Amino acid sequence: MFAFHHAISWPSSLWLPEGDPENFEGLVAWQRFALPVFGAIVIGLILKYLPAANTRTGVTHVITRLHSHNGHLPTSNTLVQFFLGALALGTGQSGGREGPSIHLGAGINSWLGQKLLLPNNSIRVLVGCGTAAAIAAAFNTPIAGVIFAMEVVMMEYTIAGFIPVMLASVTATTLIRALDIHQPIFDNPVTQMTTLWELPYITALGLIVGCAAALFITILKIGARQADKPIERRLLIAGLITGCCAIVVPEVMGLGYDSLAAATRGELGIKILLALMAAKLIATAASCGLGMPIGLIGPNLLIGACLGASMGVIGNHFFPGQASDPSFYALLGMAAMMGAVLNAPLAALMAIVESTQSTTIIFPAMLAITVAALTNSEVFKQQSATQTMLAQLREVLRTDPLSLALQRSSVASLMSRKLTHLPQLISPDQADQLLELKPDTLVISDAQDQVHVIAWGDLHSGLETALIDCQSTHIDLLELAHLSVSAANLHIQATLREALDTMDQQQVDTVFVSGYIAGGYHGEHPDHGLLSRTDIQQYAAQPQ
Repeated sequence: MFAFHHAISWPSSLWLPEGDPENFEGLVAWQRFALPVFGAIVIGLILKYLPAANTRTGVTHVITRLHSHNGHLPTSNTLVQFFLGALALGTGQSGGREGPSIHLGAGINSWLGQKLLLPNNSIRVLVGCGTAAAIAAAFNTPIAGVIFAMEVVMMEYTIAGFIPVMLASVTATTLIRALDIHQPIFDNPVTQMTTLWELPYITALGLIVGCAAALFITILKIGARQADKPIERRLLIAGLITGCCAIVVPEVMGLGYDSLAAATRGELGIKILLALMAAKLIATAASCGLGMPIGLIGPNLLIGACLGASMGVIGNHFFPGQASDPSFYALLGMAAMMGAVLNAPLAALMAIVESTQSTTIIFPAMLAITVAALTNSEVFKQQSATQTMLAQLREVLRTDPLSLALQRSSVASLMSRKLTHLPQLISPDQADQLLELKPDTLVISDAQDQVHVIAWGDLHSGLETALIDCQSTHIDLLELAHLSVSAANLHIQATLREALDTMDQQQVDTVFVSGYIAGGYHGEHPDHGLLSRTDIQQYAAQPQ
């Protein structure tokens, strides 16, 4: 995260006035238009010549790989996210660094897990750890990082998942604070209501923010529908939209943290607040929908802050002395917008509580977040931004409770190890040893690497007879067996969900699990076992 932040700020400081990496406002009008358009053209041309599979980035990509590929994120996509995400934000695209940071954190952890040949269920947990660490590092909010990872990415709350994710979040926060690289956005903000009579007004704020969230997701959906168009054309349109908005509202460019701080301090007038809100909403939603490798969490915080601060200014105008400070409403707007767009109410609440280091804001923030989320989902029937993108990209994820439970467990935890693995042809000496050993179950691999399971009782008598009448140097075990069951091969890293899918695809009821990889076995003593469909069904029937 530290490297990514510097990859954005260092080049920007070279070409922006006064060496300020967020001073896009210091550019003249034609430069504000040309810079995002130029950046979009460069990024579009780079992505054009990359394989289509390597162009997928961001939180949506992380969720897809977590739930459909057991958390195996391609390293190439992570590198694309790092360099092109930094280029996009450095050239003034209207986006945030949190989405790319989540991809980078998840991608690095996934790479580590794959290199260590960890079980796939452990790699899934590592992806959650990377997500939590990224959010914690971005906002200095360790609890919000944990909740976001479980609520948005992993889509489940489990004790086994909480512990490592919490550790990752605490570690990232410790490092950020030790390096003293986190710049607080808020400076002694007002976090308490003046009077309970403000509750209807806070409800109205939630309704307005919910409408803005629905509009944001609608624009996002329109952009995502263009996914079949050439990537360079889509990104050019995104750059043009941002450039046009930047001519009128320069603050729309880049991360916008300076504008967010100004809005929460009450330094912006209502006209610039509303103009910045509209420009940021249109530019960010269009850019993310069209495929720009940027995030949307930071921009939505700014959109919410502008809406909230505007409501605060209006309230103080009509009810002087009764309404709270505009900075209070800016905080509520931030939490409500984040909660509604991401459908992550608890993560939004914890983010605002940790950022302000105040618990007095919990009560009004809960009301604003709830109303905004319900307005977006129930009145306008909109899903979260991530679910909307997944639906437009036709990604079907199995996130039902049973699938998630089976993905949490490795085949190694359930398989039976009481078996002997042999080739189809054995020598008479091996047959003698087998008769002495009397194993419960034999797993036989034929010349085509097809696996067959034989119970010792179905082979014993035939093997004794064959050994007495043996006229050759080899004995065919499959010819002697009264009954054998076909089994599918499966790697020991697999989850129970993968085992069940393999059984369905190959129309078998048993899998042979081994630690074999290209070039040999993983570990000095290769682990192997048998797993049946009945074993998985019995596991699934147990209380999780």
